[in-house]
Amino acid sequence: MIESVPTGQLVLRIAGGELAHDAEAEVCRRFTPRIRLYGLRHLRTEDRAADLVQGVLLAVLEAARAGRISELDHVERFVLGTCRNVAQRVREREARTTLVDSATLDVIAFDPGYERVDTSALMQCLGKLDSRSRSVVLLSFQAENSAEEIASSLETSSGNVRIIRHRALLQLRRCLDGEGART
Repeated sequence: MIESVPTGQLVLRIAGGELAHDAEAEVCRRFTPRIRLYGLRHLRTEDRAADLVQGVLLAVLEAARAGRISELDHVERFVLGTCRNVAQRVREREARTTLVDSATLDVIAFDPGYERVDTSALMQCLGKLDSRSRSVVLLSFQAENSAEEIASSLETSSGNVRIIRHRALLQLRRCLDGEGART
């Protein structure tokens, strides 16, 4: 009986909680083969396609429960867009975790051609920054906090933290190059 219900109506049932379990199961049944094929075509392996199915269905069901699927006549478009986004994130994550030959890493780590920074000069230039800029630089590079974490602690926006960090790094570069720090 639920197999004959249009997909948009299933999404409404999921959002409303009315027979949500059956509606969620039917949405999964309808879209699993399509998502799997998308994964095989774009991610090339069965394991990655299975991960894509799970990630996309989870995102779609969460969006349906929260009522974020606005075009009920075009749920397929929402699923396809979610497939694209999740697959892109998978490719980006895998690109970051690509194994590199250790011999290559050793060459890079011990390459005498990289720029050396005089630590005492860096500390002097850091001391010339205003306290807010200095805090942002130290929290970014010493404490390794994200822009959002820094923004929270400094009670500002993460965009403002990025701007402050960019300008502070520019001042540090100029100071280290001998142009003096601008305030």
